[in-house]
Amino acid sequence: MKLLLPLASFAAVIGMAVPAHADSTDDSFIAALKAAGITFSDPDKALGAGKWVCDTFKGGTHMADVVTTLQGKNPALNEDKANKFVAIAASAYCPDAISTSSSATSSAKPDSAS
Repeated sequence: MKLLLPLASFAAVIGMAVPAHADSTDDSFIAALKAAGITFSDPDKALGAGKWVCDTFKGGTHMADVVTTLQGKNPALNEDKANKFVAIAASAYCPDAISTSSSATSSAKPDSAS
């Protein structure tokens, strides 16, 4: 009985050490980043940043502010690639945020027909 607890603990530790497998959305996101020429050293961090983009959009932050924050956290990311990263993340993880953002921007433009 004394041996059972250490084995169970060891099995739990081994189980936690197994990396999580990305789903097809994650795989597509990573592939799109690579196709856009956006490089990263840790795919898990890139996935986390992509999901952070959508969480931030859902919190009401504007795309320009998300890009600025992303660049601040990743100084090697130029503005063009930061914009691409945000667009790819939104397309992959929260496409509804893109259409909501676009329609809000469209309706906020003043009528220039005067």
